[in-house]
Amino acid sequence: MSIDRCPAVWLDHCVVAIHDLDAGMAAFQSLTGVRPVYGGAHPSLGTHNALVSLGAGCYLEILAPRPGGELHPMVQEVGRFQSLTPILWALATDDLVELRRVVQTAGFSVDEPTPGSRVTREGDTLRWSVCLLGAERPANAPFFIQWEQGTAHPALTAPPACSLGVLTIASVDREQLQQLLGAIGHSLTVLSGPTRTELSLETPHGTVTFHS
Repeated sequence: MSIDRCPAVWLDHCVVAIHDLDAGMAAFQSLTGVRPVYGGAHPSLGTHNALVSLGAGCYLEILAPRPGGELHPMVQEVGRFQSLTPILWALATDDLVELRRVVQTAGFSVDEPTPGSRVTREGDTLRWSVCLLGAERPANAPFFIQWEQGTAHPALTAPPACSLGVLTIASVDREQLQQLLGAIGHSLTVLSGPTRTELSLETPHGTVTFHS
């Protein structure tokens, strides 16, 4: 398969971090009028989350340290945020192995797929696999996720009423990040300048924007 036949990719979710999950859920509800639902714990990351649907196939994840957990290096910074702050964004695919090959062919280092899971409050286990770009990845690059067949996507089970307005990604490595997105066929335009993320949501309380 050539690069121009990369598996389809789409925005799966955006992650906003905060030092305390209850505080984050309350802040989100105050800003938007929508109460997030508790998602569950990530045993391997030392975190837990709450979720809000942003429409078909996309959701917002509020991520915070789990009391008694030890934060994984990937999310070590989560506990320092006093307000809801965008830190990560994920692109989904139905063929993570082939997507990884395409990314490598485009000249980027990317780790092997790693399985992940969490147990919901209802006792259901959600399973997925992720690929992270290597240590030399462009600033503000996404990670890649594939949900296991049979897993209910969080966008279908999280509270509705919000939708994605605009996702703005800026990076000090703009050219590299734009090259990556071009190789996998994603249309987002990366802005130059200091690395930052801006996430605007349409909510029952109007437009609400979160900044990194």
